[in-house]
Amino acid sequence: MQQKTRSAFTLIELILSIFLLGIIVYFLYAAVANLQKSNQIFSKKSQSSFYNQRLVSMMQKDLFFALNLKLEGHENSFADMQTTNSLFDIDYPYVTWFIKPDLKKLVRFESTLPFRKMTARNNAYYHMSIIPKECEVFKIYQSKKKDNLLIYIQFKGEEPLVYEFYKPLAPPADTNRSKRKKPSGVTPAPRR
Repeated sequence: MQQKTRSAFTLIELILSIFLLGIIVYFLYAAVANLQKSNQIFSKKSQSSFYNQRLVSMMQKDLFFALNLKLEGHENSFADMQTTNSLFDIDYPYVTWFIKPDLKKLVRFESTLPFRKMTARNNAYYHMSIIPKECEVFKIYQSKKKDNLLIYIQFKGEEPLVYEFYKPLAPPADTNRSKRKKPSGVTPAPRR
């Protein structure tokens, strides 16, 4: 008489396999949770980096195309200039960068009038762009040769943003277009 061999699992083997499967699922869940957390951190840093790059690019255009530049304040925390770069389609706007102390926000001020002449009555002449991050430090340094500028910005909870670029000396601005000389040999058309 031949004995039949059973090919089924015993109860102990079944419990042991469920226990091992539980351990594997636990570690897989922990790995997926860590991956999601690191993905969120990377996404946040990537967005912040992209935003900071756009900010520096806008500031660099203002400074690079500045016709006259004044750096004032404690270690140059106030940049005042007249430039050809405009966000609001103003010809030769006056642009000022500074930290608004009550909000601790970095502000870009663009106007047809110099910043010092702004009052509540002529507020239709200016546009104020506020950077939404809390800014702790904003400084612009100019080299002794006056051909390099260094921008240093520290937002709360972030690494400092440091950017240096070459800034050639700009010729004086001719902002009054009506006083420009006409080319010689050109006669105006007669009026009818």
